[in-house]
Amino acid sequence: MAASSPAQHLEDGAWVGRIIHLTGRSMDVVYQVRGGAEGPIITMEVDGYGPFEFKNIRSTSDSLRFTWEPSFELACSLARLEGGEFQGACMDPWGGFGGIVMAPPGSNVGAIAIHDETIESIAGWTEPPKGDTLPDLGSTYPFGRQVMVHGREVNLVEAGDGPVTVVLEAGLGDNLSSFERLHQLLALDVRVVAYDRAGLGFSEASAAPRSLEQVATELRGMLREAGIAPPYVLVAHAEGALYAQRFAALYQDAVVGMVLVDPHLETFATTWRALDAESLEHYWEGRKALHQHMPSAVQAEFAGYVDVIEKGHLDGSDRLLSLPVTVLTAGRISEQPRWVGESATGREAWVEAHAAWVRRIDGNHIVVPGSGSYIHQEQPVRVMQAIHALLREKSVSIDR
Repeated sequence: MAASSPAQHLEDGAWVGRIIHLTGRSMDVVYQVRGGAEGPIITMEVDGYGPFEFKNIRSTSDSLRFTWEPSFELACSLARLEGGEFQGACMDPWGGFGGIVMAPPGSNVGAIAIHDETIESIAGWTEPPKGDTLPDLGSTYPFGRQVMVHGREVNLVEAGDGPVTVVLEAGLGDNLSSFERLHQLLALDVRVVAYDRAGLGFSEASAAPRSLEQVATELRGMLREAGIAPPYVLVAHAEGALYAQRFAALYQDAVVGMVLVDPHLETFATTWRALDAESLEHYWEGRKALHQHMPSAVQAEFAGYVDVIEKGHLDGSDRLLSLPVTVLTAGRISEQPRWVGESATGREAWVEAHAAWVRRIDGNHIVVPGSGSYIHQEQPVRVMQAIHALLREKSVSIDR
């Protein structure tokens, strides 16, 4: 007798649905399903792309799993909902995910309601722990302990344990408290340290110019004096990404990866100038006037930042070609843009500039829809997931 085929949980025919990108954009797709000797065979057709044949298909009456490769492998997991359709998430190797919907033949794809809770639950997107479940950063937080660096006191806060130290680098003018929630979440699994740069928070000021190299060498001195040995993963926000890149170039053997949160790149002025030179000039002049009224430490950091942006070049950037780097880009567009960088066109250019920069260094790019630049405050779990994914890529244990 011929062997019977496995149970068929999917009806043969043209299933309909959509795939949903991290940015929130979606594409309608058709899934051609047919029975095979070893289970269902599924091919996805996308207008202008594909077709893509799914692999490693595993189906039950209430779940469906498979992998597919648009350019790298995506692992997809879906649950059958009461309406008969499957909804779930496809996850990339670096912690990013998008939604996927698959409805039986004859369904009206336009009438399918996206079940965000199912998609986010399958992707591991959970609300951060609250209350006493998070590590205590100290009763005096954000005042931690002080070490002497170049003759002045530097304030830092440590938490957690592990074989690698995550070092948090805040954006221009921000102190370590900008990372409080992320700091606590990371401390559940890894050793993490945040600090105040010179003249910010509880760190003493320095007369030295706030060049990228100066800040990087002071950070190295702080880590050394505090007894915090490498390896390090640098997590930097906005303008802080420039300091992190310089640190990685100067101390190559100490850094095993970077996660950059909506980073500022040295080439952004060129990007915006090409879109609207007058708007960029108006923005720069306004920021320069504003920073004349800021505390001296913030003025000094801004002066160093302007120098880098106007030069449009960053020394040692080739170092990143051999370093795992993940970039998270804020996807929210300002409702009342004040200059080209805040407009829909400017935000698209920002996203594409990040994407092009990541392609050049063969890094990982995740767009975070709905978030402003402070992704680590608005969606700290998303940043934590990206950090954990990078650590897994480096085979660093983060067992709870």
